[in-house]
Amino acid sequence: MRVLVIGASGYIGSRLCELMRLQGPQWEVVAAVRRPRASLRVSRQITLEATDPAQVAAALADVDAVVNCVAGDGHSIEAGARVLFDAALAAKHKPIVVHFSTMAVYGSSTGLVRESDELKADIGWYSEVKVKAELMARDFHNKGGRVVILRPGIVYGPGSELWIGRTGRWLRAGRLGDIGELGDGICNLVHVDDVCAAVLASLTRREAIGEAFNLAAPGPDTWNRFFARLAVAIGATPLQRLSARRVRFDSKLFGPPLKIGEIVFKKLGLKVAGWPEPIPPSVFAVWQQDIVLCPDKATRLLGLRWTSDDIGVRQSAEWFVQRYPAAASGRRAAV
Repeated sequence: MRVLVIGASGYIGSRLCELMRLQGPQWEVVAAVRRPRASLRVSRQITLEATDPAQVAAALADVDAVVNCVAGDGHSIEAGARVLFDAALAAKHKPIVVHFSTMAVYGSSTGLVRESDELKADIGWYSEVKVKAELMARDFHNKGGRVVILRPGIVYGPGSELWIGRTGRWLRAGRLGDIGELGDGICNLVHVDDVCAAVLASLTRREAIGEAFNLAAPGPDTWNRFFARLAVAIGATPLQRLSARRVRFDSKLFGPPLKIGEIVFKKLGLKVAGWPEPIPPSVFAVWQQDIVLCPDKATRLLGLRWTSDDIGVRQSAEWFVQRYPAAASGRRAAV
């Protein structure tokens, strides 16, 4: 099967390409990226602007399936989905489309959520554009297209800068720890390899076509407990006990100047070792969200065997300490 992976340079896309290559000749991967990436070891790599109808139509001309891993701002997500579904409908050989959605499509819902629950675009721009993209996917299916929708929770594992790298650095710096009520929300972890396994199953199981799937390991814990386990695994102990007020103060007072400095250094092409990373206010809502993704449907129809949090955190910590040696960064006082 020839599979086009759009957004192949991202965290999920790059890992998916790697696993498909390791599985052998049953997969022929076409990695679509904005700029060439030497690190992607695939049989074919193309440059693609995901919002360009002509480019996307040309890329779909000779593939059996498409995996949409496009991330970025609202325009990129919404326009990219529209262009892809239009091109897939018009393609001579109707490819299967695996569309990455997110748990954010459940919006402000609380408690246990299943795939049949109402979608809510009420927790910000990301939730809004992802719901719009899902509605496009449903319309695509109703018009005869073949689509599978995946709704992952917190995708982590080795190489995860967002949830492991950044969180680990905050823990080492003493800016994050047990944060009380601010971290009492549910942390719906899903290992990146399990997400990739869901993609491969979606491409090979007929019963997956037209369905949506929650992706999260069973029995999720709170964010505070996740922070504690990661802190122990990377040696960022003793774990700091911080009030919600202190963490919010860090974000509000130091966030803007730290972010400005980060942007300036990036534009100048400079890397400043030890530059503190801002804690964006957007993570507070994630850390407090009282929602549990029910993974039963993915377990049953996709045949997934979930990576336990113990194994996933250990693997992630091993990557973190190798990537960011403690001796190099040390333990700094809280900002």
